[in-house]
Amino acid sequence: MSGPGERGLRDAARHLGAVLPHGHSLPEAEWQSRQRGLRWLLWAHVVAIPIISLLFDQGVAEAALDTFTPSFFAVLAQLRKGSRRVQSLIVTVGLLSCSALIVHITGGLIQAYFHFFVMVAALSLYEDWLPFATAVLYVGIQQTITAEIVDYDEANSPWRWALVHSAFIAALSFVCLATWRASARDREAFRSLVESLEEGVVMIDRDGQMVAANPSATRILGMDPGEILSAYGTDDEWQFVDETGQPLPLRETPLFITGHTGEPQVSVVAGLRRRRGETRWLAVSTRAVESDREPPYTIVVSFTDVTEEREAAEALERSNTELSQFAYIASHDLSEPLRMVSSYLGLLRRRYHGRLDDDADEFIEYAVNGAARMRSLIEGLLEYSRAGRGEDPLEPVELADVTAVVLQSLAAAMVEASAQIEIGDLPTVMGNRAQLEQLLQNLVANALKFRRDGRAQVWVRAEGEAGGMAQIAVADGGIGIPREKREQVFEMFQRAHDREAYEGTGIGLAVCRKIVERHGGRIWVDEREGGGTVFRFTLPSG
Repeated sequence: MSGPGERGLRDAARHLGAVLPHGHSLPEAEWQSRQRGLRWLLWAHVVAIPIISLLFDQGVAEAALDTFTPSFFAVLAQLRKGSRRVQSLIVTVGLLSCSALIVHITGGLIQAYFHFFVMVAALSLYEDWLPFATAVLYVGIQQTITAEIVDYDEANSPWRWALVHSAFIAALSFVCLATWRASARDREAFRSLVESLEEGVVMIDRDGQMVAANPSATRILGMDPGEILSAYGTDDEWQFVDETGQPLPLRETPLFITGHTGEPQVSVVAGLRRRRGETRWLAVSTRAVESDREPPYTIVVSFTDVTEEREAAEALERSNTELSQFAYIASHDLSEPLRMVSSYLGLLRRRYHGRLDDDADEFIEYAVNGAARMRSLIEGLLEYSRAGRGEDPLEPVELADVTAVVLQSLAAAMVEASAQIEIGDLPTVMGNRAQLEQLLQNLVANALKFRRDGRAQVWVRAEGEAGGMAQIAVADGGIGIPREKREQVFEMFQRAHDREAYEGTGIGLAVCRKIVERHGGRIWVDEREGGGTVFRFTLPSG
């Protein structure tokens, strides 16, 4: 059994091991890059040390002998044998030996000792405590044993200088270790955050090699992201396709575009198609990490699986198309028999009106009015099925021009309603001109129809812009809409007022909402101060 003292030492060792950085948090590619830089620094000393020897009159033979030590460690480091720590210790001892050689060559010149500090600062790239501990021991040994044999200044004790120099190296090491520890904690916290994301995240270096990837990246792709980078376009088991299902060339991928131009790509949809026909749709975003340097760039790629959303949207689109086609066909097919019924009812009324009893005249009138109403409903249904069906791309539309055309077409209704209409400054929006004319015509016609006291008042104005959407208002001083019916009026065949008092089918506002939503906006109704209603809707700014 171990005693309390032994357990305490083990606990202290574990605590110290947890506090000290070990360099494990460095990704392999990053560590290799730093190791490569330090190897080149070691090779630079192979060239510099014989030059320094010659400058201090050491002679060619001594210069060649001095070159042996850095050359030995440089070749040993170039072999890249062993673990990370073995390779780092070879470079560490090699660089410290170069410092010792420079001190020796210069005869103990005070300025030469600063080389130790420079090398220790360079070793901070490893972010590991072991190279620093090695540096402290090395300086202590170098300054004691070596100085006892070759004392540069007999008036000073080599042990004292060993202690002083080791203390300086230890202090520098402590500062670097504390800085690393704080940096490592931040990096670990960031890594935990990235690894916990449902979104796939991959970092790719300038050479197109994967630096790091979170677990979600493999889960979403169903394969190692590194395989995609190394075998793009050469593996028959999978390929990337664009939104239309066509193969996506490497040069058109967000990764290639950002890597070679530095321009970020946001939510680009691409599909990962397997040989068996399954396609996983992704929304891909890319951003350059160091866009201020020459391309190619290191980039971060993030992506989410949008397969379910895309399939749901496609299913909804198919459903809406089928419903629109059904409504169009059904209403079109109903029109012909209804036209025949209406014709014969009209003929019946003209021929037999007043020749039968009063009840017969009343029944015929009911039938004629019902047929006329049925025709209005069918025409409204046709109008609704066609609303927003245009496939033409959105284009800049001057709402002022559209409003002028609408008022011209409603001239007769305006005269009948003794209308007073005020038109404010209206913006340019992105839209389908014909549909926007239908939208404004429906709203202004409603304002004329549902007037109060026999005189219509209508205002059409812009109410600003936010988030790339312009807000337009069509207000009237009419009879208003009860609060509880303000959402209902946008449904098909729903009315806020009695049919006998105000004619109509109850489809006009449903058509308005369909048009606005097809443009990416929304429409709603509010009460106007002073009486009446205000219909507000948003459209993409032009």
